[in-house]
Amino acid sequence: MAKEQFTYPATRPLFTKLEQLSQQVGLSRGEVFQDWLTAMVCVLAAETKEDEYMTMIQRYTKGTVGKRGADVMAQMFGELVNVMTRENVDILGDLFQSSISYHEAGQYLSPQPIADLLAKMSIEPDARPTHDKPVYVNDPACGTGRMLLATAEVNPHVELVGQDVDARCAKITAISIGLRGHYGWVVCGNSLTGETRFAYRIGSFFHESPNGLRRGVIRDVPPETTPVPVIASRIRSDAKNLFENSERDERSKATPTPLPTIIEVPRWLARIEPMLADSDRGETEFTERRPADKQLDDELPPTLQRELF
Repeated sequence: MAKEQFTYPATRPLFTKLEQLSQQVGLSRGEVFQDWLTAMVCVLAAETKEDEYMTMIQRYTKGTVGKRGADVMAQMFGELVNVMTRENVDILGDLFQSSISYHEAGQYLSPQPIADLLAKMSIEPDARPTHDKPVYVNDPACGTGRMLLATAEVNPHVELVGQDVDARCAKITAISIGLRGHYGWVVCGNSLTGETRFAYRIGSFFHESPNGLRRGVIRDVPPETTPVPVIASRIRSDAKNLFENSERDERSKATPTPLPTIIEVPRWLARIEPMLADSDRGETEFTERRPADKQLDDELPPTLQRELF
């Protein structure tokens, strides 16, 4: 067995629990890792993927409550969230590359400093979306989403669009984008052939479930409703030097169709919610916003800006 070497110290405790869970349920480490990813996606989907979750979790329900495989998965998820809250690093990608894939099929993830450098070199930090025209950043072979997350650090206004043929990478990217509060799309499929398996919309939403109102950040969408077909069409047109006017592309843009009982939270509202929560707790005056909040003010509708600020 290859010796695991992790980039970040916080990865090893997760690996230790993953290995223990694998032995506990009698499944390979790779199988358990895939199931854990599925569990996290389902948890972040606000009860819109309960059938998928219940089918998967049956293998982890044996034993005493608190020590079952399902309980260990929940503990690992909590540890992951705590690490991501403290450190802006790709813990899931580090765990995947160093203990699951072992660089199979040439899966070498870009080191974080390289991702940061390329983002600063290629992303326009002052680009701003309008009401009907988001600013998309597309990575057609996104891996675990490092490049996309690096671009969001340069310009937090962008919508991230990631594609990868590996379902594990697609799920890791979706989890990382969702937990960090960004908006975007993740498609599992082949960027060259156009073949797709599934797609997610990443962004805050409400779901009216049978158990009441639930809040989530990942939901299934039809692949054709993502920006990917439009982006691919533009790339092909550029390659053939067919400079059609951009209005046709905009008209052909597929409008995302929410699932029934789904209400997406506008990006600007998701941005100000933490500020309102801080104000309610008395931790800060709403008018004395952090610098990171101030640079997002222009995403708010003008009338709301005047009312709040």
